Amino acid sequence: MPRHLVIIGAGPIGLEAAVRALDAGHRVTLIERDRVAANVRRWGHVRFFSPWSMNVSDRGREICAAAGHDALDLDAFPTGFEFADAYLEPLAAHVRTHGALLEGVSVTSIGRREQLKGHNVGSDDRARTGFHLHLQDASGAERYLDADVVLDCSGTFGNPNYLGPGGVPALGERALRDRICWVIPDILGDDHDDFAGRTTMVVGAGYSAITTLNLLLELGNQAVGTHIVWVTRAGDAPYDRVADDPLPERDRLAALGNRLATEDDNVDYFGDAWIESLHATNDGRIRVRLREDGDPTVEVVVDNVVANVGYRPDTDLYRELQVHQCYASDGPMKLAAKLLAESGAGGDCLQQTSGGVEVLFNPEPDFYILGSKSYGRNSAFLLRIGLEQIDAVLEHIGGEPASA
Repeated sequence: MPRHLVIIGAGPIGLEAAVRALDAGHRVTLIERDRVAANVRRWGHVRFFSPWSMNVSDRGREICAAAGHDALDLDAFPTGFEFADAYLEPLAAHVRTHGALLEGVSVTSIGRREQLKGHNVGSDDRARTGFHLHLQDASGAERYLDADVVLDCSGTFGNPNYLGPGGVPALGERALRDRICWVIPDILGDDHDDFAGRTTMVVGAGYSAITTLNLLLELGNQAVGTHIVWVTRAGDAPYDRVADDPLPERDRLAALGNRLATEDDNVDYFGDAWIESLHATNDGRIRVRLREDGDPTVEVVVDNVVANVGYRPDTDLYRELQVHQCYASDGPMKLAAKLLAESGAGGDCLQQTSGGVEVLFNPEPDFYILGSKSYGRNSAFLLRIGLEQIDAVLEHIGGEPASA
């Protein structure tokens, strides 16, 4: 029986989910608080280190072809802008033809019609009444929307972790929030003048951080006086390299990160360190106080702070639902337990599997968290896993989605 699916977030996973749900005959409302692929475009200048083939579905490619778009070179490595323009926008156009896309609309809260959070605890009886969503558009206008099934594909981008010790804000961090860059800046493009000839502190030890560092090194070859301060909570070898890595660009960046942490004069590296405070100086710079493990406090004055420290899910959206969250990652508990069990084995994130629909179940019937948000604070999510999640959920609720 067709059902009304509300899908939150028109990024890669939300769009793919909408396409598959429409194919299966469901009524779909895809809600995006900004514009389609807005978060992808915020890092649009960055090139994937995985090829097109790992980030698209067969059904998505069919839609692109039917709309007259050039065939994708599946062995090529797109930028975020290329991914948005050549792939995600055609998917969005397809969804729009069904009148199923709302842009500039935020979902502020999700509940159950006629049931509070504490009613029918852990019972399938909660499914007797559908979901009740509160929406607000850019003008502030509010309305309600009902749904049979909700897929939260809103991701974590835009909700960054804090810089301070233990994950709490550093002193002064919140006051300087608008001065801190929380994404990979376009250092060689639109943001060039903000970084050329200046001192930039990069915080973090993931692939976003080393991508930022790589761009700063390239800028340093062009602009005299460009200097880098790098702060991580890791030690002298912050990156674990994968043996015979099938993604050469990933391995190159990992090797670069480990080298910069030990032997590059262009980078002041502070490992096993955390930031205690950030304060603006009278001349418009930022004074950062940090501490390396066991050492006295160090003060550094910089022009820019780039915080590539990862993101966490916004769980307020479903605070009125019965969602079992992991106490460590904030992701759905069953999937988090699977990821935790697998993490002890080490190895390559490319080897992970989605785990089937069972790990996506919550005490709240017909509510699913998909995509990067389903991984909580774990950054190992792959788009391929999200496509498998979509298929598993739609098969469970009675759809027959196209194969990813």
